[in-house]
Amino acid sequence: MQIPRSRAVSFFPFKDELRGYSFGFLRDDMLAALAVALMTIPQSIAYSLLAGLPPVAGVFSAIFGTIFTALLGSSRHLVSGPSTGVAILIQTSISDILYNYFPLVAGAERELLTLQILGQIVLVMGLIQIAAAFFNVSKLLQFVSRPVVLGYFAGIVVAIVVAQMFYFFGIPSIEGDQPILIKGIYFFLTLQQVNWGSVGVGLVGLIFLIAFKKKFPNWPHALVMLVLTSALVQGIHLWLQEPLIPTLSKFPLGNPFPALTFPLLDLSLLNKVFPAAAAIAFLAILEVFSISRHIATLSGQKLSVNQDVFGLGVGNTILALIAGAMPASGSASRSSLNYRLHAKTRIAAILSGLFATLILFFCWPLVQMIPLAALAALLISTVPMLMNLHEIKLSLRATREDAWVFFLTFISCLIFSLDVAFFIGIVISIGNFLRKSSTPHLLEYAFNSKGRLMIINPQEDVHRKVRIIGIAGELYFASADVFQSALQSVAEDRYVQAIVLRLNTVYNMDASMCLAIMALHDLLKSTGRFLVISGVTEEVWHVFHRAGLVKQLGLDNLYFTDESNPQFSTWKACLRAQELIHRHAEQDAKNE
Repeated sequence: MQIPRSRAVSFFPFKDELRGYSFGFLRDDMLAALAVALMTIPQSIAYSLLAGLPPVAGVFSAIFGTIFTALLGSSRHLVSGPSTGVAILIQTSISDILYNYFPLVAGAERELLTLQILGQIVLVMGLIQIAAAFFNVSKLLQFVSRPVVLGYFAGIVVAIVVAQMFYFFGIPSIEGDQPILIKGIYFFLTLQQVNWGSVGVGLVGLIFLIAFKKKFPNWPHALVMLVLTSALVQGIHLWLQEPLIPTLSKFPLGNPFPALTFPLLDLSLLNKVFPAAAAIAFLAILEVFSISRHIATLSGQKLSVNQDVFGLGVGNTILALIAGAMPASGSASRSSLNYRLHAKTRIAAILSGLFATLILFFCWPLVQMIPLAALAALLISTVPMLMNLHEIKLSLRATREDAWVFFLTFISCLIFSLDVAFFIGIVISIGNFLRKSSTPHLLEYAFNSKGRLMIINPQEDVHRKVRIIGIAGELYFASADVFQSALQSVAEDRYVQAIVLRLNTVYNMDASMCLAIMALHDLLKSTGRFLVISGVTEEVWHVFHRAGLVKQLGLDNLYFTDESNPQFSTWKACLRAQELIHRHAEQDAKNE
């Protein structure tokens, strides 16, 4: 069966949907878009707070990121914009760069530098994602195991909870960029500074979110909660004649009208922001892929991963042109709501961005009344969406290696910055894959009395003139030493006069393995013994032919695999080995 290839990127993926668009589709799309827009504004403000940016940063991301990702992606239901993981990575990355490279910059100059670093990160992200779409680099995420992803998101959950507990309890946060573990310890050491008014508002918001979301899952529960808690806090302040509970008024809200800028790659900043930008870019790709694939399994839509990554990359490149905008990723909650409300096409996501623009225009002055504790409660309530306890339990129980990968990635998130932890998780995952794939699976066979191949017990003391060694797996440079050592140990048995190498389940081979096979052939030949190879696939044959092994081994000593009778080529190779042994014996007899 042929595996389907990734489809090429299209610049007009929406044209097929527009041909059959109807008024009924428009009605459903508009209703879904309005509900998504009402959820977008409060969530985006919360993510801006999480990223340590003005509230408008997340709103710009939600509006423009959603429009362009939906326009140029492939998913009918994906809604993009700021996400929890991307927001926390933006915060830690910018803090890390400022702390390590610009410790003396302060005041307005520091705010300007923060926006410059943010613009560079978003631009590099967009370019990386566009390149990933065209060159299919997103397939590298196949090598990131599920335990790594689960461990990383578990670390993000802890980072979110620790960061938001300062706002929830009204405690001033720690200065500078510090690991999650240090922030957690600092929080417990400063609990005596708790603001009980903030705690009360946060608890009211959290209880309301849990109860309201369970009762009315499709309602804009975040917006309703923020309106109610804002009214409650304003009432308390009017009654006490003193602003005891912190609100967004203590932060600069930012201009709700986007200011265009033309960011150029600043080479002095590029080497500082690139690792963080690459980590956030691939995290966003991972989030978009996971969300769109999950919804596609429910809707039955066929997706093009490269097309979605291309749409995301274009969206982030556009966002780099808007001063102070956060990068966009996939939003699980808004995408799920879009699907649950029966959105028919990508027009729903585009309309949600336009509706959010209207809400932003008319309601922005009211944003300053939102209490920080309520936003913290909103972010903490999203934590269960990032934690899949069922998959975590499965990973911990499946194998000891999966459990170690999960815990190492999780601990890395607590000790190091999150962008570094992301790459540590990837290195652990790829290293685990290479370790497994670099060990070829070797089995020894023999023909029984009925002429069928059977596996020989490795504990059995085998002494045969012809030994059949079967190899399964990828034969490339990493497995060459293991392969050579295993076969040399067989060749050291002086009773062996020929080795039949069975390659039926080998489809890929490189130069290192060709050299290892030649070394085995030369070792056997120097002692008057023989190497015969069976089960040669077409791919392996081309490698042998280009490397010159066909000429050196001899065409008569190579036997192609037969899919209808996989054992037939091995049987013929054994006959050939016995023939070579017999000829060699006759030649020795003549020489004597």
